[in-house]
Amino acid sequence: MALAVSPVAAQTYLNDNTVLKQIILFGRHSVRAPTASPSQYAQFSPRPYPDFGVPTGYLTVHGQQAEVLLGTYFRNYLLEEGLLSGNTSTDLAASYFRANSIQRSNVTAAMFGQGLLPGASIPVHSYALGEPDPVFDPILANVAVVDPDCAAQEMQEVYSSGTALASAYSAEFSLVRSVLYNYPNGTQPLPATPSGVTDPTSEPIPLDAAASPLYTGNVVNFGGLQDTENAIDPFVMEYADNMLLSDVAWGELSTDALSQQLRLVTLRLNSAMTTPYVDQVQSSNAAAHVLRSMKQEVLGMTIPGAFSAPAAKVLVVISSDVYVVGLAGLLHTHWLLPGYQPDYSATGGALVFELRQSLDTGEYLVRVYYTSQSLDQLRNLTPLSVTAPPETGQLFIPGGSKPGAGFDVKFETFQKLLTKAIGFEYVQAPSEETPPGVLTNVPLQ
Repeated sequence: MALAVSPVAAQTYLNDNTVLKQIILFGRHSVRAPTASPSQYAQFSPRPYPDFGVPTGYLTVHGQQAEVLLGTYFRNYLLEEGLLSGNTSTDLAASYFRANSIQRSNVTAAMFGQGLLPGASIPVHSYALGEPDPVFDPILANVAVVDPDCAAQEMQEVYSSGTALASAYSAEFSLVRSVLYNYPNGTQPLPATPSGVTDPTSEPIPLDAAASPLYTGNVVNFGGLQDTENAIDPFVMEYADNMLLSDVAWGELSTDALSQQLRLVTLRLNSAMTTPYVDQVQSSNAAAHVLRSMKQEVLGMTIPGAFSAPAAKVLVVISSDVYVVGLAGLLHTHWLLPGYQPDYSATGGALVFELRQSLDTGEYLVRVYYTSQSLDQLRNLTPLSVTAPPETGQLFIPGGSKPGAGFDVKFETFQKLLTKAIGFEYVQAPSEETPPGVLTNVPLQ
């Protein structure tokens, strides 16, 4: 596994004899409320989870503010790179915003746009809220057909069994149990589970075919691993939303322990998204849109099935963590940012694809990195700048990256690698695609 971490500002502002021609940010929404109801969380712990003040799964006010800061950083960066001019109308015409059809993604894209293009009315392209988006969820949108038994068999071949997973991650499961039931981690013998709740950390992990409806990230049944992820999902959001530390996992987790329990999240997402068969089924349509959009810029002509028209040089595509992890999996690339776990798709984080052109040869190059505000930058709403950027790691693309600060890949090589990784039987034909329009009246709270 190739990991690289270094601030993007330290590399992109060097005189590397390239010019930035296009940027695609394929990212996750910012800080949100938990995606389950209080009654659902009551099954995991006798202590009530804190209230975020917005409906279930909605972007929080704090998350909106954090995303404006991230957009402002990229505005400053792209002004330095010459991809933005500073003229709002000109820059808006050269930008494209896309989100999957949930409130938190739509509002994240709009808030990022407010920072990127202050004063502009941001047109976020999305299907109606709740309508499956074939780019992100080709299974539920009936673009791709998945065989859940084949997926489960592959999962068992890769991970052996749920028992093996539970043993390998026993420290993380023990940590979570101690938090949920309020006793010091490492206590022996284990205290009894409080009455009226179910201990998700002791449930079996079947790794068999999931029940219908099948959708991206829900093809294999993870049982107790999925329930444990659901139980801990609010903790990082509580910290990032600047709640009192006594309300973050009920004050039971240090910042290091808060990060450690994310290993269970990355385990479930990587298992659900990056084994070869399920990754091709679930991520090929998104990857094809990314590749077409880049090819469109290289060739200077309209490519059917690209995200946007050729005029767009800044493409902001916002969805959820599963889709970011799946796209990275097709490229076999990895990252590690300070304060997070390896390959963790952080709140507001993004895979960034820069298409650059060599001033010496005219050759097109692809530079890929993963960027995210740190947990403390999110929590404190830290202003970002080219000299105080978000955490960023340049990504090594196996089979393509060359030595150097940016791990640049020749576009021709990148195209061959991604084309080989994509399962085109799972890609919607451009002639059958109805691109989404601009969605209006998305509630902020």
